[in-house]
Amino acid sequence: MRKLTLGIGLALAASPSLALAQIESPGSPAALLADLRTDAVPIEFVQPPDVGFLKAEDATRTEPGPLRYGALLPVDINPAENGVWDQLSDGSMVWRFKVYSPGAKSIGLEFSDYWIPEGAEIFLYDDTLEQVHGAYTSINNQPHDQIQFAPFPGDSVIFEYVQPADVDARPRLELGTVIYDYMDLFALEAELILENEGQGIGAGACDVNVNCPEGDPFPLQKRSVVRTLSGGGLCSAVLVNNTAGDQTRYVLSAWHCGQSSNTVFRFNYQTANCTGGSAPTGQQVSGATQLVSNQASDGRIMRINNNIPASYNPFYAGWSRSTTNPSFAMSMHHPGGGPKQIAIDGNGATKANVNIGGIGVVPSWRVVFSPGTTEGGSSGSPLFDQNDRVRGTLSGGPAGTCQAEGFYARLYDFWNNVNIAQYLDPLGSGATAIDGFDPNNPGGGGGTFPDITSISPTFITAVNPTSPVSVTLTGTGFEDITSVEVNGVPLSAFPPEFSVPNDTTLVVTLQPPYNAGTINIKAIEGTQSDNIDLSVTFNTTPTIDLVSSDPNFLLSAFPLEIYMGGFPGDSHFLLLSTSLIPSTVPGIFSAGIGNNLTNLFGLGVFTVNPATGYAKVEGPFTGIPTGTKLYFQSGVLSAVLPSLPLTMSNIESGTVLF
Repeated sequence: MRKLTLGIGLALAASPSLALAQIESPGSPAALLADLRTDAVPIEFVQPPDVGFLKAEDATRTEPGPLRYGALLPVDINPAENGVWDQLSDGSMVWRFKVYSPGAKSIGLEFSDYWIPEGAEIFLYDDTLEQVHGAYTSINNQPHDQIQFAPFPGDSVIFEYVQPADVDARPRLELGTVIYDYMDLFALEAELILENEGQGIGAGACDVNVNCPEGDPFPLQKRSVVRTLSGGGLCSAVLVNNTAGDQTRYVLSAWHCGQSSNTVFRFNYQTANCTGGSAPTGQQVSGATQLVSNQASDGRIMRINNNIPASYNPFYAGWSRSTTNPSFAMSMHHPGGGPKQIAIDGNGATKANVNIGGIGVVPSWRVVFSPGTTEGGSSGSPLFDQNDRVRGTLSGGPAGTCQAEGFYARLYDFWNNVNIAQYLDPLGSGATAIDGFDPNNPGGGGGTFPDITSISPTFITAVNPTSPVSVTLTGTGFEDITSVEVNGVPLSAFPPEFSVPNDTTLVVTLQPPYNAGTINIKAIEGTQSDNIDLSVTFNTTPTIDLVSSDPNFLLSAFPLEIYMGGFPGDSHFLLLSTSLIPSTVPGIFSAGIGNNLTNLFGLGVFTVNPATGYAKVEGPFTGIPTGTKLYFQSGVLSAVLPSLPLTMSNIESGTVLF
């Protein structure tokens, strides 16, 4: 057994685009829109670390792990005790504070408690507002209620939180750590890009860009390999498929990379052509759930928390836990944290047990690349076999420049050491290998996802006497739908509120109320979904709806609910009777109930709300004998052209059960 150094994420890379680690939305900070002065923001001074000591420590460091680029400085900053609140003319509230730590090349903010409500926004900017990052919205909330904002250049940054007046929920914002960059990440990434223009990062001509001819046979694999940034260290990783083919965002990497829940995943970071060119840096997603890791097999599986934007064009790589030596071996990776490279061993891989410093003896696949090499930052990158399936992830190799030898921790040992089948084989199929999944070609990758093309009817009215209303969605990929949401609220599976007659038809039952505007219906299959809007219009004629009307029953244990629709401002004079014999008051109204006014009761006058499209009455009813049938009707006075006699609505009836 040979003792080798770690092929770990040691080199550093960052750029102003690192702020895109969080998904940005359109918007402008209140400091610009409301002309709030930046020099009025309270300064939170953070004592700088001993940079000389840190660099000396780095130079003698022998323990494995990503190379440190920044010092983690504990702080305690929150809206109740720090910063300043401003109220804008529209009622919005703005909280701001400024972090200042002299000498820092960039400032990173890591929140130990983080959640903001829908409608709120966050921005980061400098004193002159020349550099602004954001808006960051609730789409960046994480399941673990934490977040790390990627480095902001310079030794100070202003944090701005904006809460609109109509948002009641309060945020949770507790800044626990300031990351003091003493290595200048932005300069390092710029240097890496320039070196890559000369065909090589550090190792010079030994590196081969994935967009060179050597990478042309592997267009799908290129889309699966990502760079990770976590805790100041850089590694490589791969997005992998599972037996359900449901696009769950599983990422396979190396245990020794040590990625945290605040890991930033960068997609498609590769040069435009073989000899260089631009390399996109803005395709990033942050936040992950750590699922399982194992030191003995140097393996780690994470799940990316947020959806991967379709524009990133991800591919979910296939994998194999075969014990047979691959007859061909290929790796894609991010050496030095730079643009994606490729390395090939046309002779395949052999087994080796390798003593890797900081890990121990790792059962590995041994490869000797030609062309290509690996470096710091390549750790965690996948090794693909002759069937384009992942066989393992990079653990290490000999130190030095242009080292062709590499050792990849074997996937089958990781599988045997810990229960990763629960993630990669959720169907319990026992599969030893699966192909990749391409969302652009789901039929060729094992699985489909919902695609809604139309809805019928295309609109409903705010009040519908036949409620609940059923609508039919047509499209493809409905058979494996796992849930349906209406305006973000999951529908009930029992009693059923949606059904899937076939793969092209989805029937959704909508319970009242139906607010004027739009209803968003989302069909969900695993991590994939599609949605469509259903228009809700005002009733053009006076209409009432008795919830649980015949042929259902009214239960005295539940409130009586009646919705009354019409044009905004219309007044409904609601009537009740147990008789279907009409009642008429000449020139006033002519009702279809009430037995010549002898069995007619007025329940009040109710005005149609322009915001919802209906008026509503709700209240208990008791003491009515079982089997009694109640009839409801309203006379309506128009708000636009008020005149008599009143226009009468439809009649709704309900039978009292008990």
